[in-house]
Amino acid sequence: MLAAGSCTGFPSFLHKVRLRTTDVKYNIEQGFYAAMNMMDKQVEFNYFHLNSIKIGDKSVYFVGEPKNAFTETITKGDPSSGKMVTFYVYGDEVIGFSTIGYKKLHLYLWEAMKQLVMPSASQIREADGDFEAIVRGIIRLSPEITANRKITIQNPSVARAEFPHEMEALAELKTKL
Repeated sequence: MLAAGSCTGFPSFLHKVRLRTTDVKYNIEQGFYAAMNMMDKQVEFNYFHLNSIKIGDKSVYFVGEPKNAFTETITKGDPSSGKMVTFYVYGDEVIGFSTIGYKKLHLYLWEAMKQLVMPSASQIREADGDFEAIVRGIIRLSPEITANRKITIQNPSVARAEFPHEMEALAELKTKL
C-alpha cells in the first residue's frame, strides 16, 4: 500500500522520526515517487523542504525538515544590514538553513544539500559562516547537475515474474542493473 500527501506520516530523512507536512511542493514530489514505486521502479525519496515568506520587502527562505531538532546555529550577517544566513546544526552536520534578504542564495545552498556537498558544521565554523565557497562549488558542479525526474522515469521497472520466460527476462534485467 502506498500513500502520499498531507494524510501520510513518513520517516524524517535527517532524524528518522515520523513527520507529517502540508507542504504542497513536498506532497507533489511524494506523489511522484509513490507513482514510481507503483510502477515497480526502485527509487529512494530524499527531499529537503523549502519554505519562503516575504516580510515587507525582505524574502526569507528556510530549507530543512519541519520540526528539526538542532544543537547549534552558525550565523553570517547582521539583521540590521538586512542580509543574513543562519545554518542549523545537529552534531557536526548542517541540517537546514535560512536566508534573509538574498534573492537566489537559498537555491545554491539548497542544491548543495541535495547534492550532498554541503560542508560540515566545523568547516563552516572555520570559514566564519562564509557561504561563498559553497556557491562557487555548486557553480563548478552545475554542468553535471541534472533533473532527477527524467533519470528516475528511465529506471527500468523491477518486474514481478511468475512464468519461466519472465524469470529469465528478470534475471537478464538484474544483470544489466
